[in-house]
Amino acid sequence: MANKKKQSKNSKIFWRISISAVGVALILIAVFNILLFLFGESVSTKVNSRRFGGADDGKPFSQRYSWSLDYTFVDKEGIIHSGHTTRRGSDMSVKTDSRAYYFTFAPFINSLESEVNPNIGQVLFIGIGIFLIFVMNKKKKKVVSKFKVTMTQKGEKDVPELNDYDDSVEEVFQEDE
Repeated sequence: MANKKKQSKNSKIFWRISISAVGVALILIAVFNILLFLFGESVSTKVNSRRFGGADDGKPFSQRYSWSLDYTFVDKEGIIHSGHTTRRGSDMSVKTDSRAYYFTFAPFINSLESEVNPNIGQVLFIGIGIFLIFVMNKKKKKVVSKFKVTMTQKGEKDVPELNDYDDSVEEVFQEDE
């Protein structure tokens, strides 16, 4: 029985850490894109697109296919850097950006212009990330019982006399769990 409780506790810790990490990642993605817009350097890019996967007939015509976008840009020091993203597009083309943003001190952190421009998606990422962290790490309230279970000399439970049925009955019997 103790082994199952230990496994259950380890499982809860694993999921708490995993889901909290997802929340932190969502927040970081949104914050980095906002910071790129505010403090990043804008440069022109060369974009190569390639369609992959099959058609999704449930989407509108202009968003039926997934496209892989690989882009390259040259920073202030003349070094070529690259980035990658995916987009939805029609069967023949996808809308691409001609500019990218990057941090001058860390050019490997970069995004296309449309991903960096402030939008509701960034606010949603931050909100969902905070929600996940809060839900997974909130403190459980301890139930304080006004009735205490004591043991008799024979090792039996000495249950206090309960005159009416209310939550106090449950408090007595749930206290040991």
